[in-house]
Formats: sequence, C-alpha cells, structure tokens
Amino acid sequence: MSEERFINVGGNKLRILIDGNPDRPWLTCLHGAATNVHLWDPQIAPLQSLFRILRIEVRGHHKSTAEIVSKTFEDLVADVIGVWDALGIEKSTVMGLSLGGMTGFGLAIAHPDRVERLIAADCRSDAPEFFANSWVARLEVLKDKGMEGIAEATIPMWMTQDTRDNRPDVIASARDLIMTTTDAGYHSVATPLMVLDYKKDLDKIACPTLLIVGSLDGPHPEEMREMADLIPGAKFAEVEGAGHLSNFEQPERFNAAILHYLQGK
Repeated sequence: MSEERFINVGGNKLRILIDGNPDRPWLTCLHGAATNVHLWDPQIAPLQSLFRILRIEVRGHHKSTAEIVSKTFEDLVADVIGVWDALGIEKSTVMGLSLGGMTGFGLAIAHPDRVERLIAADCRSDAPEFFANSWVARLEVLKDKGMEGIAEATIPMWMTQDTRDNRPDVIASARDLIMTTTDAGYHSVATPLMVLDYKKDLDKIACPTLLIVGSLDGPHPEEMREMADLIPGAKFAEVEGAGHLSNFEQPERFNAAILHYLQGK
C-alpha cells in the first residue's frame, strides 16, 4: 500500500505517494493536467522493485491544494524541488507525461545536477499560437460548463476511437481522473501551458533521456521525434495503439518500453 503524505510547498499543501523499495534509487512520477497521481497506478507494480517511487500531485489536483495558483513552469518545477528538499532527495530519475513531461524538461534544464534520467511522454516543449489559444478556449469551457465540460471536451482528445468504442471502463477511469481537478487546479496548469518555452533550451539537457509517445496521439509523435533530435543522445519510442495517455491506455506496451530503456537493453 502506498505511503501518503502532505508537504507544504510554496503556500500550498501537496499530496505525495511513496511506493517501492527504500533501498533503491528514486523515481519521481509527474502526472498530466487534469489528472492526478493515480494516472501512474499501472506503472507501480513493474517498477517498485527497481525504484523508490515518488508521485507528486499538482496544485489543485485531487487532494493537493491551490491556495496559490501557479503561473509559469518555473512554479511547477519549484514545487518538485520543494518536495525533494523536504524528503532529502538529492537526485532522482524523472518520468512525466504531458504537463509532467514538460515539467521534467524544466527540471533537467534548470537543475541538471538533480535529474538522473528523464522519461518524457506525450508532451511538447513550446506554445505556438494555436496551442496557447487552445488553453484560452478551455478556460472558457471551464467558466461556462465546469470540469464536466472539460471532461467532455478532453476525453476525445486523449483516447483513441477504439478505446472510446470498446473500453468503457478505461473511459470511466479517465473521466474520474479529470473530475478530481478543481477550477484553481485547472488554472494552475492552463496558465503555465500558455507560456511554455523550453524548446530553445532542449539542447542543454545533459542526462540520458527517453521521449515516448502514443502512436495515435495526434501531432505528438512528429513533434516528439523533432524534440528527440534536439536533445543530445535522446532515445525515442512509440506506444502502438495509444493516444495521449499512453501509459494509461496501453500500460503493458508502455511498461515494456520504459523497462527496456531503464534496464539498458
């Protein structure tokens, strides 16, 4: 059973879960926008013998508070550093999906001495106009229809048609993740995403890096191949048959790819 704690960081109380072998190196898992730490549930069993696994819940998501709303990715990076400092973690492998992968970029760029390895899944590293505008539109949906409206708009973008047609349990679980997000929590991720600006600095990432993406995740496979070319020595992998939540929709394929990478095969 996971160990649950709450850590005061930057005026907020962040929920964390700790699993795995206390004698092994740290692995920090960072979830995406409008999800929570349970996005990573499918990865715990195959990884817990290899790592001491830390999951951090973003401000305003599920049980973490958002008394202070984050405005930039520097805020989200600072939250991770604050948790690491509170736990005495000097160095960790980082695995993040979507928003979590972007936060991983920020950690690897600004704190290279503290990131052992980086796995970034289903993400991008900049905010061109169409992308920034999409978050403006989503905040309008939030204002008009609440998180229920966000769920209705988001699930078709996250999940493949096959899953939407044939796996109602997975769709229900994804909806449950979304609905644990507060309005302040959604603002805490939407606002940083509008000003995402790491692409110009990807060549500064010095740690071993894997970029992994669902093969059916819209424009992300092409974007992530381009990012892999910008990060020195980065490896690239696709998860066949997966959309945006590649670890959640096709966990066995995702787990096989990351274990292959982490074990150096």
